[in-house]
Amino acid sequence: MKLIKYNQDQINIMINKLAELIRPDRRQFTNIVGIANGGLHVSIPLALKLNLTHSSVRISHYDGRRPRNVPIVEGKLPQATGNLIVDDLIDGGFTMHTFDRHFGLDGNATAVLFAFKGSDYKPTYFVQEKADEWLVFPWDSNSGNLGVN
Repeated sequence: MKLIKYNQDQINIMINKLAELIRPDRRQFTNIVGIANGGLHVSIPLALKLNLTHSSVRISHYDGRRPRNVPIVEGKLPQATGNLIVDDLIDGGFTMHTFDRHFGLDGNATAVLFAFKGSDYKPTYFVQEKADEWLVFPWDSNSGNLGVN
């Protein structure tokens, strides 16, 4: 599997592109909800660019690198609809499906930087389609240890 490492400047450019995709629809959203951890690195600057309030939830399918039998879900939405749910990427769609089961996605939209073309969940907004690659972000705790330049 090919590793692709992104630096913060590249991420900032992508966040700007995501903001431009969302800007025409901005008025339908009252809040941005970032999914911790990776989604917060996208959702906070996005909320500032779009002048929207920000909140967060945590959804964790892993304990370190080991999958959990039952995901951890923490937090709550400020309102049921009108939220823009933001994460860094959608790979298999597990996080968004878990979000939907716990909070509901009806009346809300989703936005990510990367969307895997094979995922069974398609976000409302995304910047780039992801192939079968392992993406490394500046906020990944092990990004310096992968031997990727």
